Parts: sequence; structure tokens; C-alpha cells
Amino acid sequence: MSRVRRQTERLLNLLIALRASRGWVGRERIRTAIPDYRELDEQAFDRQFSRDKQALTDLGIRIRTADWSDSPGGESAYGYRIEDADYALTQIDFTPEEAALLAVSRTLLEGTAFSADADAALNKLRGLGADFAGGRPEVAARLPGALAGSVFADLVRALEARRAVSFDYRRPGGTAARRRLEPYALLTRGARSYVMGRDLDRDAIRAFRLSRISGRVTRVPRRRDGDYAIPADFSAAEHFLREGLDAAPPAEAARALLALAPERALPLREAGTPHALPAESSAPAGWEGWELAVDDPARFAERLLEFTPSVLVVAPAELRERHRRLLADTAAALQGAMHA
Repeated sequence: MSRVRRQTERLLNLLIALRASRGWVGRERIRTAIPDYRELDEQAFDRQFSRDKQALTDLGIRIRTADWSDSPGGESAYGYRIEDADYALTQIDFTPEEAALLAVSRTLLEGTAFSADADAALNKLRGLGADFAGGRPEVAARLPGALAGSVFADLVRALEARRAVSFDYRRPGGTAARRRLEPYALLTRGARSYVMGRDLDRDAIRAFRLSRISGRVTRVPRRRDGDYAIPADFSAAEHFLREGLDAAPPAEAARALLALAPERALPLREAGTPHALPAESSAPAGWEGWELAVDDPARFAERLLEFTPSVLVVAPAELRERHRRLLADTAAALQGAMHA
């Protein structure tokens, strides 16, 4: 049995033991009732029990503690229990607008590392009787098809932890450069998504488009989580207007159809949606079609080189030809290097 599974079963057993009792549960009773505890000596049990109580507390389940005197022996002991008020979920009611917002938020997270968590959260809320089936199709249609895959999830975690991050960023027509940022906000405008914060190298607030971030989002060396604060007067909307990013509506991104080898090119899968391949496609048997939004064809064609030979461009023809030329140029450069 894996360590994680064993810990999960132990926490579940502890939760059941404390919830099943009508009164306080003594220390020795807990120790004898849970198999993992019976194997431990006194000190090891105390350490493990303390860690498990803290794990349940971190999950939002409060364990109450009380002591009492044993009249015949004059000894003191401890008891534990979980009261209904500390465990039961209170009734949650959503207005139609709030339910629609949650449903649209699920659409926003489609294709990111948070999609499974979003599904689980909505399923739990549906169990309470809330209706999230309808949503707002006219709003969902305006959301980005994908938020740069794992980049979005990495930045959400960094923002929550107040973690300074670094990444490779390429402006249109330029080369990629390393940028360091203290994230302040994540936001979308039309089909575009941005992270905004303090650029550490320029000591100024800047916005970076997620689709232009390449590679991994990593922690800035020698920086610790929580070592910066978002200014109280910071307004993402005001800075957006100041930088002119809302001056004109964003152009609609082009759509690219790719054929991907089975279980390969995961970042491309995270950023797109499944799509049937046309009958005339030259993709090998078993390859799968995926459609992605492309706002910078030149950069996207270069990015596809990272996934060779697990990707074929099916459409549009311009992107297919650009990708073919890059493959040919790369092969020629490698051939020349081998014979140099």
C-alpha cells in the first residue's frame, strides 16, 4: 500500500472514530481503534496523532479537546470529538446569476491543470441541489479557448503564494527574453489572457500575455513565498488602460488543426480541444486531431518544432507550409553541423 493511500485511510478512520461517538473519545480508545496507531510505541503514536489532528484541521475539520478528572484515581486524561457545528456544511444557496458565473468559471478552466478540481467542486455543489447545468453560453463563447495550459495554473499558484516567478517571454517580431515578475493579478480581455505585476528588472508594473510565455514558469532564485505584498492601491483595470491594452478590441485568433501522436505533446493537448481529422488527412493511423487558437503563426510554428516528430499540421495551409520550411531548415542545419 502506498504511503499516501495509507495516510488517507488513517485520516478517514480517525474521522469516523471521532464522528461515530456521541461523547468524548479518549486517547487510548483512539489508539486501539485504528490499526496504524496500534503498531506504534507511545512517543511515535503521540507524534503521528498530532500530525493527523493537524491534517484534519488543515482540511477545515476542527477537533475539540477536553480534559477531565478521574475521581477514583485522581488522574487527568484527555478526550476528543468533532461536533456537528464544526463538521457539517451549512446550507449554500446561489442566485441564478451566481450559478451562471460558477458554470462559466468551469469553462474558463477547461484544458488547464485545474479542470479536474473544478469538475470535482461543481459535482459537490450539485450534490447540495444547486443547478449549474445552464451557464451562460453567450458569455462562455467569449472566453479564451485555453489559458496557455499549465502556464495559467503555475501563475495561479504563484499569485496565491505571493511567489516571484521568472519565464521566457517573446514580444511580436522579437526574440525570447527572460523576465522576472511579482504577480499581482490574472485577467482576460476577449480571447487574450494576461498576468500583471511588478517587473523586477524594470521596477515597474507590466502586463504579460500568457500565450507569449514559453517553457516553464519557475521560482526566482533566493526568493521566498510571501516575501512581497500587492499594493493596496493597485488596480489592474487602471494599469490596463494606462498601457493601452484596451484601446482596441483584440483580433480574433486563428484556429489551427493538428494531428498528435497518441499520448504525446501534452502541452498542446492542454491548450486545445479534440477535433475530428478530415478523411484526406495524411496523419498516421491512431493519431488524434486537436484544435488550438493561434494568434502568432510565426511563433507557433517555431513552438511546434519542440514536439517533432509527434505533431503534424493539418490546417491552415499557411501554417502547414511554414512548419514544413522550419523542419527543412532545421534538418539542413543539423546535417551541416554533422559534416562540419
